[in-house]
Amino acid sequence: MVNTGSSSLKYDLFFIDDESVLFSGRIDGIGLDSARHRFRGKACPAETSELRVPDQMSALSVMLETLERVCVRSLKDIDGVAHRVGHGGVHRQAVLITPAVIAELKRMIPFVPLHLPAMISEIELCMALMPQTSHVAVNDAWFHTTMPEEATLYGLPFEYGAKKGYRRVGYHGFSHFYVAQRASQFLSRPIEDLEMITCHLGNGSSVCAISGGKSVDTSMGVSALEGLIMGTRSGDVDPGLIPVIMKEESLSPEQALGMLYTRSGLLGLSGVSRNMQDIEEAMQQGNPRATLAFKTFCHRLKRYIGAMLMILGRCNVLIFTGGIGENSPRLRSTVLRGASELGFMVNEETNFRPEPWKDGDVLDITGEGSRTCILAIQTFEELIMARQCAAVMKGKIERLHQ
Repeated sequence: MVNTGSSSLKYDLFFIDDESVLFSGRIDGIGLDSARHRFRGKACPAETSELRVPDQMSALSVMLETLERVCVRSLKDIDGVAHRVGHGGVHRQAVLITPAVIAELKRMIPFVPLHLPAMISEIELCMALMPQTSHVAVNDAWFHTTMPEEATLYGLPFEYGAKKGYRRVGYHGFSHFYVAQRASQFLSRPIEDLEMITCHLGNGSSVCAISGGKSVDTSMGVSALEGLIMGTRSGDVDPGLIPVIMKEESLSPEQALGMLYTRSGLLGLSGVSRNMQDIEEAMQQGNPRATLAFKTFCHRLKRYIGAMLMILGRCNVLIFTGGIGENSPRLRSTVLRGASELGFMVNEETNFRPEPWKDGDVLDITGEGSRTCILAIQTFEELIMARQCAAVMKGKIERLHQ
């Protein structure tokens, strides 16, 4: 399983019969001065190294070299590879990769320019190195196919949605789905009885409203820009502002998109970093722009949680996940401050516990008197990807929500 993100690459080798993980690794900080590569396996101890990884293709090379060096005798031993794709176009469900599928992925590049080029290159290289292996594209938007039509349309002339398919599709589906299932297990309550708001917060971020285990709305749209402020992406911006900036700065459409995707978000606001940990450290040192970036991120997140609460009508469970959601107690506390009348109360002692994950992958930070259960959950979207890959390999290409 290969999960290529905008600043990270995660990979896991599953024995799918019992869903055990034989080997797992991740490379964080791609494109920064120093990246961190961590991996472990059943037959080898955990290792961590710092290295220069300028782009996703370099990360893929590190991954393949590591697998052959310490895990498998040969890449030929791998039966199937699940490749995460950000937008599959007409392919909303998992699908065996063919030249036609790759062509459709390339057509979608304008909507996911930070991710899809690297994802496509990764697919093509893996297929060249492992021609005997089944390669499956697993679509990050699959979980949101249950959204009602009114949640997918933009207020544009009708033909753009009806004829061209320019509709909101959403992202981070594997993560939203996994943490919702995990919360149901943790609480010993049927997912069909739960109304949940899930917040996947990282270099890419989104919020999802989940009713009875199905996505009914999400903050991201047809591209990877809409919604929350992210690491280097702007999130929501008044569309009327963009042509003004383009005219003032003499920007081409490509340059304007580059600004929105790579020079905005936490990086653009703080002037410090796209990484929330760096921003929080700068806040403690009195950096005013870092503080403002943090507050702006939290304000936007508050807005979307409130919006999803209105979509659902009630909320049994609020979940924080992703690199920021799992690792920033300050953010969790700030976002829910002042929301007690809405039913959200945090146990601050548990929230700021020094070793939050020593007892497992779920941290219950629900405060006394809270009407909503508040959880931080370590996501494991790779497991959902592996299951979908196995289903396609077995010829089970029916709806994969079950």
